[in-house]
Amino acid sequence: MASSWNNIQKAALVAGVSIPPGYAWLRWKYPQLWTDIHFYRKLKAYFKMMEHCQNSKLSILHFFEENARVKPSHPCILFENETYTYGEVAANVNRTARWVIGSDPSLKKGDAVCVLLHNGPTIVWTWLGLQKKGIIASMINYNLKGQALLHCIKSSYAKYIIFGSEFLDAIIDIKDALRDLNMGLWMINDTRIPGLLPPDDVVTMEISTVSGENFPTVPITGLSDVGSYIFTSGTTGMPKPAVIGHNKPLAAALFYHINTGLAPDDVHYIALPIYHSAALLMAVSGSIYHGATLAIARKFSASHFWDDVRRFRVTIFQYIGEICRYLLAQPQKENDGVYPRPVRAIGNGLRPDIWREFKARFNIQQIFEFYGATEANFAFLNTDDHVGSMGRYSWLLKRNVGNVEIVDCDTETGEPKRGRDGLCIQLPRGSIGLMLFQITEKAAFAGYRGPEDMTRKKIVSDVKTKGDSYFNTGDLVKIDVDDYIYFIDRLGDTFRWKGENVSTLEVSHALGLFPAIVEANVYGVHVPGHDGRAGMASIVLHKGATLDFSALYQHITSSLPDYARPKFLRLLDEMDLTGTFKHKKTELMKRGFAPDGYGEVYIIDPSKKTYEPINHDHIKVLTAGHSKL
Repeated sequence: MASSWNNIQKAALVAGVSIPPGYAWLRWKYPQLWTDIHFYRKLKAYFKMMEHCQNSKLSILHFFEENARVKPSHPCILFENETYTYGEVAANVNRTARWVIGSDPSLKKGDAVCVLLHNGPTIVWTWLGLQKKGIIASMINYNLKGQALLHCIKSSYAKYIIFGSEFLDAIIDIKDALRDLNMGLWMINDTRIPGLLPPDDVVTMEISTVSGENFPTVPITGLSDVGSYIFTSGTTGMPKPAVIGHNKPLAAALFYHINTGLAPDDVHYIALPIYHSAALLMAVSGSIYHGATLAIARKFSASHFWDDVRRFRVTIFQYIGEICRYLLAQPQKENDGVYPRPVRAIGNGLRPDIWREFKARFNIQQIFEFYGATEANFAFLNTDDHVGSMGRYSWLLKRNVGNVEIVDCDTETGEPKRGRDGLCIQLPRGSIGLMLFQITEKAAFAGYRGPEDMTRKKIVSDVKTKGDSYFNTGDLVKIDVDDYIYFIDRLGDTFRWKGENVSTLEVSHALGLFPAIVEANVYGVHVPGHDGRAGMASIVLHKGATLDFSALYQHITSSLPDYARPKFLRLLDEMDLTGTFKHKKTELMKRGFAPDGYGEVYIIDPSKKTYEPINHDHIKVLTAGHSKL
C-alpha cells in the first residue's frame, strides 16, 4: 500500500494536486482518485502538445505528411480490395491540390469548395488536398437532395462543388440554381462508371493527369484558421455549417491517442459517413496523425461488419448506438468475438441496456464512450468502461480545465430558467438538466458560417456571473454523486434517428410543400428497440382537402433522406399552439404513436409505398421492439 500511495503522491504532484496522508481513507472516500489523476496527467500532456502546435503553426496535414515522409510504404487506407500506402495517399493529396489550383488559379486561402463524396480513399485525399492550398472543404451530407442539398451548398458560400459520379443526377436536378450561384461543377468518376458523359458544364476531375510530387503547403497563421465546414442541425432550423478550425481535428487526434492508446500498428475501422465530424475529426484525423491504418467501409453493413473487422485485422472501430443495436440483432455465429487481434471500440450513444451484452457477445476489450458535438467547445470521454456513462466531470477536471454547468430549463422552449438575480438556476448532482460549456480563450466557440444570429442563438450569457458566456449543448444530462455524467435526451427542434440529426424545420418544410397540407408539426417519438427517436408529424389539412397517402409517400421519399422521413402521421383538425403561435410538441411526444382518439394515426409502409392506419398488429410489433422502421 505504501508503494501505491507514493505513486499517487508523485502523480498528484505532476498534476499539480496536493493530497494529504491517509491513503486508505482516501481510497474509501474517493475510489476514482487514481483514475482522475491519471486522466489529468494525460490532459496536461494534451494541452502542452496543442500549445506547441499553435506556436509552431502545425495542422493535422503536417503530421500526415511527416508520416508519409518517414514511412511511405506503411498502409494508410484499406478500402474494399485496395490498399493505399501513406506515400500513395500523399501523392494523391498533392495531385488534388495541383488539379484544383490548375483549374482555377484564382482560388485562394479561405475560399470554400463543397465536397459531396461517398466513403472511400477519395474523400480523404480530397479533404487533405484542399487543406494543402488553404481552401476550406465544406463536407456535404450525401443523403441530401433537392432543396435540402441546395441549401447546404448555398450556405457554404463556395465557388465549386466536387462530387462523385453517383451524385450526378442529384446535381443535375438543381443545376439551374447552381448556375445562378456561378457554382463550378467538378465531378470525380470514383465509381468508375464506364462511358459516363456528363453535361458540358460539368468538368471531370482527373487528378491522375497531374504530378503527385510534393510541394510547399500554404501555411496557417494559427490553429483558429478555418479548415472545414461540417454541417449540423444544431437545435433549431435547417442544417448549418459549423466552422471547424485546424484545432478541431488536431485536438480530436491528440485526445484520441492519450485516452485510447491509438498507435501506428493499430487498424481503425470506420463505417460511419466521413462527412460527419465523428468519423472525420476522430477516426480519420486520429489515424493519420498517429500513422495508423484506416480501414474504410463504403457504408455500414450489419451482416459484413465483423467479417471486415477480421479481414482488415482491425484493432479499434468507431460506433454509434444504433450500430451496436443492429449488430446485436444479427443471428449469432460461431465466430462472434473471434478476431486475429484484440478489438476495442470508441463511439457515442451506446445505451446502458445493451452495453454489457454487446461487449460480452463480441468480445470487446474496452469501450470508450464519448460525448461531443461538431461545433462544441468541450467533450467527454469514458476511459474506465463505466456502463452507460459518457465520462467523468470530477473536481480535478473542473478546477483545472473549465466549467460545465447543469442548469434548469424549460423543456418546452429549451431555454434555461433564471433566478431572481437573472442568473441560470444551477442543479445539484443527480438532477437532470441542460448542459452548458463555458466559452473561454482555451475553449473557444467558432460558431457557424453565415448570419451572426445563428451563432448567437447557441450562446447563453449570465450563467454563473454577469457577463459570462456558455455554449448551449441543447442536451439534457445527469451527473451522479460519483461525478459520472450520463446523456438523457436532446432538446430543441432536432432529434436523432439512424445516427443522423433530423431537423424538424426541414421536414416540416417538405411536408408543407404537399398541396393538401396546411400545417405540419414534426417531432421525434420513442420506439422500443431503437435508439434515438423516430420522426412523427402531426398535420392539419386545408379545409375540404383529402390526403392521398400514396402521393404523400412519393413526395417525402423524393424530398427527404430515409432517416428524416416521418414514420408516423397524426391527422388533426387544428394545431395546438402556444401564446406566441409556436407549435406545442411536449404533449404530442408523450402521446407517441398510440391511436388514442386524438386524431387519426398512420404508419409508413415502404412495401406498399404509402401510409396506412395503425392497428393492433402494428402496435404489438412496435411495443415488442421488433419493428424495422
